[in-house]
Amino acid sequence: MQDPVWESPGCDIYAPRNVTCSQGFVPIYSVAAVDRYDVSKAVSFSKRYKLRLVIKNTGHDYLGRSSGQGSFSIWTHKLKGINFTEAFVPNGCSEDKIGVPAATIGAAEQWIDVYKAANDQNVTIVGGAARTVGAAGGWIQGGGHSPLGAMYGMGVDNVLQFTVVKADGKIVTANSCQNKDIFWALRGGGGSTYGVTLDVTYKTHPPLQSVVVVAIQVNATSPHQLTDMTAAFFRALPNITDQGARGYGFWMVPNNSFAGILIHPNSPSVEATNSTIQPIFERASHNNGTQVGSIGSIHSTFYDMFTTYIGDVGIAIPAWLGSRLVSRTSLANDSEELAELVLASPYVSSSVNIVGGGAVNDFDPDSVGLNPQWRKDALLHWTFSGGWNNETPDEMVERVKQDVTNVTQRLGALGGLDEAAYFNEADP
Repeated sequence: MQDPVWESPGCDIYAPRNVTCSQGFVPIYSVAAVDRYDVSKAVSFSKRYKLRLVIKNTGHDYLGRSSGQGSFSIWTHKLKGINFTEAFVPNGCSEDKIGVPAATIGAAEQWIDVYKAANDQNVTIVGGAARTVGAAGGWIQGGGHSPLGAMYGMGVDNVLQFTVVKADGKIVTANSCQNKDIFWALRGGGGSTYGVTLDVTYKTHPPLQSVVVVAIQVNATSPHQLTDMTAAFFRALPNITDQGARGYGFWMVPNNSFAGILIHPNSPSVEATNSTIQPIFERASHNNGTQVGSIGSIHSTFYDMFTTYIGDVGIAIPAWLGSRLVSRTSLANDSEELAELVLASPYVSSSVNIVGGGAVNDFDPDSVGLNPQWRKDALLHWTFSGGWNNETPDEMVERVKQDVTNVTQRLGALGGLDEAAYFNEADP
């Protein structure tokens, strides 16, 4: 995978073949590890020769942590394996500890394959909303927000055990009974920081009774109407999430429109989920010409829903990202001011991840290494992004980056959560 922001300044992929390329930001040497011992030896080698070490799993990293100029890279994408058990007891814990249903997932496994395996086993697992993101890499070490978070918490709240290679090359097990400090830090403290993850063991949960999906589209006739409808959407979110729905939304500012998808586990019907967005339909009557439409479907399993609605994410797209957590209180009280940020810059796009609240807020803020602001009043994870193409002048690229940073900081001042951000999707 080639990330235009972090990996390719040394050679334009569209340049003629006879053009001389430099190394760029990609690592000079890489180890394609096939087992845990390869990883251990590679870490020890980097320590011995004082090499800058970077870890790459699937390469889905907005912050460039899986790349590194002049570095020595360990690629974990061959460390596969998914094993289920009905009574998992963490290694080193007392024998009288009651086991729980669990799945141990190798570092190379991606969420689409994990969801397929969980579906075959008739269990539910808390994971991400992208098919090809690694299930046992940076996603979990950054916290792991999920469309199932309202029911079961963040990804880190569902981890029972890690197998990891430490900086000294030793392979250790980290759980609630041994290496507790590493276990705490790996759950939200950031990928490629405390060691190289070999596998992660997650709790599994009973199968869902159903999953309702409602997609909504709002087409306004002016920027003013778009702002007003966005504010109505924000005001509706506390009630929408109280009913158990979570989801995602994004804005198409040039078209004065936005779209969203609500994912509602165990909803009794499409009609029940659709009723939660009625305030948005009602607000449209105050904006002459604004059109609001929705369509819903019900699915028997999470896997069926996921494969129906969640597609592959594009790669090799130059973009700069920023994000902040937004509180439930701010959504209710500052909806107009928040909505104005959608149109804050012509170079910045907005999208929201409705993944907070519910069980995410219920866990002890000190129980894991996750940003404790997730446990307070966080309901929304809002991301800003700005993109460019290969012909964009350098000064315009810098303008886009600065606009993303500026709008992100404005959101931080309004969000009510002390400038809190999601580790994996922050402004570099």
